[in-house]
Amino acid sequence: MGKYRPIIVTAECGTLTRAGKILGYTQPSLGYIITNLETELGVKIFHRDQRGVRLTEAGASIIDIMRQIEDMEDHLREVIHTSQESLLRVGIFPSVSAQWIPGIIAAFRESYPNTAIKLQHQSWYLDGELGVKEHTLECAFFTGKCPAGLESIPLHVDPYYLVVGEDCDLYDREEVSLYDVAGKYPFIPTNESFDSESAIWDVYQTFSQSNLVDFEPRENQTCIAMVESGLGVTILPGLSLYDLLPGRRVKAIPLKEDVTRTISLLCPPKEERSAVTSAFLQLVQRQVVAWEEEHREWGLEGTL
Repeated sequence: MGKYRPIIVTAECGTLTRAGKILGYTQPSLGYIITNLETELGVKIFHRDQRGVRLTEAGASIIDIMRQIEDMEDHLREVIHTSQESLLRVGIFPSVSAQWIPGIIAAFRESYPNTAIKLQHQSWYLDGELGVKEHTLECAFFTGKCPAGLESIPLHVDPYYLVVGEDCDLYDREEVSLYDVAGKYPFIPTNESFDSESAIWDVYQTFSQSNLVDFEPRENQTCIAMVESGLGVTILPGLSLYDLLPGRRVKAIPLKEDVTRTISLLCPPKEERSAVTSAFLQLVQRQVVAWEEEHREWGLEGTL
């Protein structure tokens, strides 16, 4: 409701009682609001008597200006709403980009052809949290704990694997324990290794003592190439490996320990989300379920 709407409605109704019913105020509350506005403007807007209220000469001279201000504010709110609905900003990270985003975008465009989507790559997991909190992102794919004041919608539980080259003596293992590997094989860092918000930060710290080289990769193709060359082993989540393993002489070995990350969509609370954002969240959930069903039968071994 605009600032001057109580005055406009009261002038049109002629009584505080009738105007209050339309506006949802009691008569005393509406009278209090009008008195405060008169004080703020420094002018008496209504004459009041037993028959109701009528505009003073000063009130009659400014009521049309108030209507124009209300119309402009209504238009402003409409433009803001339209701009919010026409652009959706989403935080993503590489494995999500490769596996899910193409299908999600294609499905979303069918229902919202006029809504542009801006995909923002996150260097660190904390980028998504900050983006949603600071309203530079409508939502973000995320793997950390849900921060206070935001909502996290779980999408997929993603297990980690030990990745070894074909010449490694672990290659024929069906599964392996982290404790059998840590400190015994050169470790090749991944793009998660230096992110303290990573789901397995503690595990990476254990392996970092045997790092082969000191570098901070922004992608994992180099890590896999080093593993393939027999320079060491690495640990990566399953979603990252679907596009990295095909054609490579490496193997992803399941871990005995239950080491996983939960990929979620981080977003504002429901009451603060736009309609198009809510629709996007629902669509993503459906798309991820479909992706899981498609990949359930063949798993990572199907990519080798």
